Amino acid sequence: MFRVISLLLIGISLLSCTPQNEENYVVAQVNNQKLYIDDLRANFSETEWENVTKAQKEAIIQDWIRLSLLSQEAENTEIASTPVVQNKIRIAEMNIEANALLAQKLAEIDITEEDLFAYYRMHKTQYQKTHKEYAVQRIYLKKQSDLDSAVVAIKATSFKDAALKYSQEPAGKNGGYLGFVSQSNFPTELWNVITKLKKYHFQSVETDDGIYIVRYYDNRDVETEKTFVEVRDEIYTILREQRKQETFDNLINDLRLKSEITISL
Repeated sequence: MFRVISLLLIGISLLSCTPQNEENYVVAQVNNQKLYIDDLRANFSETEWENVTKAQKEAIIQDWIRLSLLSQEAENTEIASTPVVQNKIRIAEMNIEANALLAQKLAEIDITEEDLFAYYRMHKTQYQKTHKEYAVQRIYLKKQSDLDSAVVAIKATSFKDAALKYSQEPAGKNGGYLGFVSQSNFPTELWNVITKLKKYHFQSVETDDGIYIVRYYDNRDVETEKTFVEVRDEIYTILREQRKQETFDNLINDLRLKSEITISL
């Protein structure tokens, strides 16, 4: 990210003397120096201002009062008129002006949905996600009374043979083999059990639909692309930063071209 010219303390921007009108009332005063509501609001965007609490406003006002007291005392002792301080004041003014210009230019940045989707298409390989899949066998039983018999059959013969004999779902005719399943297409209650089992081990799970005995005999990691919706906000942030950098660089280059610059060390 480009180097934004640093703003000085927030209180510095509050040292203005904005003319008062019906809507712009004085919220604080130190001797002849006044702080108007518009000066206070100038430190926030419209959205931020809506969320500023009373305590936060009071804290900012207290900062302004302290800053005003110190500033007035500096003027009384003529410290403010010394070359060093005057130079710092000039640089502070330049900082505020430069940041105001940058804020205006950056506010003009427009990123469309087409921009976002074009970036997504060009960088699809960057947006991969990995998920686990398990090769599962399952036996389904409608009655609790069948569970013990099925478990005995698994131990005496094999899971496949027990499924062929006891499972009461179509997959039972295939030895209970379901192939590879993932979290998105397998019941949550069974998935949570499968992911905690050791390979080839089995466990029974009681559900509202009946009783399942599940095990897995293989697993794999599968890579898939994240959808545009999943990564839209991330892409927006990337493009926003890129456009800000481009805007800053272009502005500086344009200003350099139409300016006379000399450096003497």
